[in-house]
Parts: sequence; structure tokens; C-alpha cells
Amino acid sequence: MAPSSQGSGTRIAIIAPSLAGVLRDRSNLIDGLAARGHSVLVVAASHLAGEVAALHRLGSEHRNLDPKPPGMALFAGRKVMKAVREILSAWQTETAIVTGEELASLAATAARKAGAKRVVTIAGGLGADGDGAREAAAAAYKRAGAVSDAIVCHNEDDARALEKVLAKSRAELIVSAGDGVDVETFAAVPLPAADKPVTFLMIADPAARDAIAQYTAAARDLAARGHTAQFHLATDRETADDTALLTAEGVTFHGCARDARPFLAAAHVAVQLSADDGSPTALKQALASGRPVLTLDAGGCREMVDERVNGCLVPPSDTGALAAAMESFIIHRDLLPAESRAARAKAVQAFDRRRVLAPVIAAVEG
Repeated sequence: MAPSSQGSGTRIAIIAPSLAGVLRDRSNLIDGLAARGHSVLVVAASHLAGEVAALHRLGSEHRNLDPKPPGMALFAGRKVMKAVREILSAWQTETAIVTGEELASLAATAARKAGAKRVVTIAGGLGADGDGAREAAAAAYKRAGAVSDAIVCHNEDDARALEKVLAKSRAELIVSAGDGVDVETFAAVPLPAADKPVTFLMIADPAARDAIAQYTAAARDLAARGHTAQFHLATDRETADDTALLTAEGVTFHGCARDARPFLAAAHVAVQLSADDGSPTALKQALASGRPVLTLDAGGCREMVDERVNGCLVPPSDTGALAAAMESFIIHRDLLPAESRAARAKAVQAFDRRRVLAPVIAAVEG
């Protein structure tokens, strides 16, 4: 990112449900803002020293926040607003970036009461369950949109849903592919040796139970039909509610992929079966590493794929289609080198963080 031309930087606070989500989906944004001379505070839930240390390495401060305090919903909401307002006031926040379906409206209102001159709402992923469900998710941002100067979303499907819900808002609507990807940090790496079995990798949030179940079911199906492919899943086992999902026969389970690069280097194909944040970080990192991707035919995912050039798409919740798509990579493994090159080219041309984040940073700076 180019240095700021504004002189002294702005005090920018990011309010989000979890620090883990911020580190996954907003690290490039924080880095870009810091590079332009801004001070950044992240207000988000975390009780893990490793997460806070990772944030500090980005040059950002942290304040803890419980986004769902106990008690009746009305009083819990008031507690959240009071906590956010006090934190932002004490830190002398000038600009607030808010996100999270339930949290964004409370945080945006609190930011205005704390004296923030500018508020930007990031409407993360609105889901992959069709237009009706997407519009219902968009409705959660109506109040935040009313007090925001700009609203950022990460794909055109989400943008259309937000336009309907926020028709009366004067906020500028910006579409960007999430945080983009640092194509230098995630450099192209050679595919595993030709004598190695085709290896699939999924990096998933443990809360994505349906995606994990679908992936493991497809892996079992392919193994039962005699394919010698390998199937790997990286997730944060310590925070998983249902560890039974993480014991499927034929799947190699790993812990949280805090650094995805070694996992991607050992894989041939990256699989992503949820549209988290509206433009999955894991997909962009896989493309930049030169890995073909297998993902959902849904907003935020389909933009990453040129069908059968750098990967393929499958309908949501269709295990049969997923297994067939995975099998096609095994049968046609001779196409993997060309798909790998196309994946890298796609990342560089469409998802380089410098290009993707430029309109977002412009909106934050006003």
C-alpha cells in the first residue's frame, strides 16, 4: 500500500464478533490501513493469547468484547452498545468499521454516540442458500446502513440483496472481493510429485458442520470405490462443538491452519464448501498458491472459478456432485499443471489485495 497523503493518520476502530474472524478475513485491511499511517484498534471477542499476539504483529491494538452477554436480548443489546461506546470514547475513535449481522447495528449506533465522524459497515457473507435467505440476512444490516457512510460487501449477489434492504440509505455501496490476497506472501508453489496420490485439502471453520460432513461423506464414497486419493481437513479442533465430525475414516485431520501455506503446498486441489465472508479467504489463498479449487456455485465462490480452467463448481449441499467433481480431478490429473497455472493467474489478475482493497480503504478514509 502507498503511504498516506493525509498527514497524520486517523484513529480507526474495527468492531467484530471474534478476533479469529478478523485475523482470517481482515488482516490485509489492517495491514493496508497501518501502512497508510492510521492507528487501528480491534474490538472483538478473544481469550487466546496467540490471537492477540498475531494482531499485535499487524500493528493493531485489541480490546475484548462479549458480543452476546447473558440476559434478555434487549438488555444484552444495551450492554453491548454501552461497552462499545465506552471503549471507542476512551480510545478517541475517529472512524469505525463495524461487521457481524447481530453486532453491526449495535456497534454502528454506539460508534456515532462515541463521536466517530465516519462509520463503514462491512456486510460479510449473506449465505449461499438462495436470494430469499440472502435478503433475510441482509435485513440485519438495515439499522447499521442507516447510520453508515459506506457499506462494503464482497460479491454481486450480496450487493443486490443489500440494495433492496437499504434502498433508503444514503450510504455508498461498495463491492470488493473481501480482503484480497497477498500474492507475494502466497506465492505459487510446485504441485506435489507426480507419483503422489491426488490430495484434496479443505480448510474450514469448525462451525461449518454441514460442509465438513459433506466433504467427509464424499471422501468415504471415493475411498469405497477404490480411489487412492488422500483427503485432508484442517480446522480448529479445540473450538469444535461436535468432535465426532472430526473422526471420519479415510480423512486426515489437522489442527487450525494458522498458516495455510504448508497445507496448500502438500495438496493438489483445494476444496471450499461454505461462502464465509462472501468471498472466502481460503479460496483466494489457494488460487495464489497455484492450486485448482473446487467450490460452491454460489455468490462469492463462483467468481473465483473459470469452469474446468482453474477448478470447478458444485451445487450447495449436493454430496453426489461433490464426489463426482473430486473424482474428475483424480481421473484427469494430467490437467492439474495447467489448472495450477491458471489458478495463479486468476489470483494475480483478479484478487491481488492492492487492487481489491483500494476502494475499501478509500471508503474508510472518506
